[in-house]
Amino acid sequence: MNRLFIHQPVFRILAAPVVGVMVYLLILLINNNFSDLQNIFSSAEVYVCIALAYISLESMRFTLFVSEKWLSKQLVRRRIVVQLIATLVVSLVLISLCIWLYYTWIIGFRISMGELHVFLAIYGTIGLLYNTLFFSNFYLNRENALLLQEEKKLREKLESDFISFKNDINPDLLYESLENLILTLQHNVDKAEEQIDYLAGIYRYGLINRHKELISLEEELQAADHLIKLLNHKHQQLNLLNAVRDSRNIQLIPGSLLVTIDSIVRNTLISKESPLVIRLYLEDNEYLVLQHTLNDRLLLHQESLQAYNRLKRSYGFFSENPFVQVKAARENYIKFPLVQIVEDSSNE
Repeated sequence: MNRLFIHQPVFRILAAPVVGVMVYLLILLINNNFSDLQNIFSSAEVYVCIALAYISLESMRFTLFVSEKWLSKQLVRRRIVVQLIATLVVSLVLISLCIWLYYTWIIGFRISMGELHVFLAIYGTIGLLYNTLFFSNFYLNRENALLLQEEKKLREKLESDFISFKNDINPDLLYESLENLILTLQHNVDKAEEQIDYLAGIYRYGLINRHKELISLEEELQAADHLIKLLNHKHQQLNLLNAVRDSRNIQLIPGSLLVTIDSIVRNTLISKESPLVIRLYLEDNEYLVLQHTLNDRLLLHQESLQAYNRLKRSYGFFSENPFVQVKAARENYIKFPLVQIVEDSSNE
């Protein structure tokens, strides 16, 4: 309430003189008497109009302030009607009383009803404009407050998704890798050791970087390479082609490529005749793109899709550019918005 413009000291100080001078000019216009314009700064009437404007504006401000406390839970239409009537009644009653006292005690005779009606009409119009400005400002502030509240809730949800994504350990990958490891141990100990190294590298990467918000693409690619090699012990038809030349200043959320590749592999039919080739490249220096040929399974792996969706929402926490997935013809394009770290050369 106190943030509204009518409560600002600057408005309260400057509004009354401006309104008072306008009232004085309107009275001269109505009475067709412009000869007093040259004496505007020495005329007592203009200062009376300024004083009346101050009384009118302050009385309406006080009435609105009090009525807001009593009508805060009422319907919007009822509040507008009650506050409009209350401010106009209080303002015009005080204006009438002050004009009557000025004419009776200062000038020495009673004001005519015609002149009084002119004053009341002018200050009543000012009251309507004042209420219009007040309600416009009040409901604009309320709308902005609702938008800020929605944005806050959205940000909290993004933060929650981001934390949930970082703490995801992908149990399916762990169990499937252990099962493959058991089978491999029975036939080839060396390959089993390779699987252990790749699996350990993936989870070591996740544990080391779980408290980081961003990590370089170069480090992410190393973990993705471990994942591809680990999955190839089962599928043997996976390949990641990297066309990004300089990956030092490109930042990703830790686990971005791991979650995305895992989701692609789990939801794609793979065979010797239909190998899965994933291509990685930059697009307009705004997106990092993963592209592969579509060959969806009939039954999709829901847990991997949920982790992938959490990743998509998490990128809204860092970039104004949206996380984009486009399916065109038989190709699937997954576009990560880039978060680039610009090196400061001024200190070199």
